[in-house]
Amino acid sequence: HRVLILLWKYKALLNMECSEEDIYTITGYDLDWRFVGRRLLNDQKVRDIDREGSSEKEKRDKMLLEWKKTKSHDATYQALVKMLRAIGNNATADRVEELERKRKSQGTSYNNQN
Repeated sequence: HRVLILLWKYKALLNMECSEEDIYTITGYDLDWRFVGRRLLNDQKVRDIDREGSSEKEKRDKMLLEWKKTKSHDATYQALVKMLRAIGNNATADRVEELERKRKSQGTSYNNQN
């Protein structure tokens, strides 16, 4: 039984969901939210966010929060890093990985706080 619990915790740490707290941090990074949004969501949702938001920062926030809401447990740091690397945004991917390492060292991902 202890082995199963340890495996579950290890898997949870490997595939940590992005916390809302970190999403607000990530949206402060160099991020073309429309380009990223089209890869994480869909064109219609990106257009909706573009119409609803007032500032670029607010639109980035909404885009990543919508990704977290729609993808739920699949909205992980690694999923975001993989996509950022695929589009050549390695600097931002590195910063997201650093956030993930910080969370792993704390032993929590702050899931389901909000």
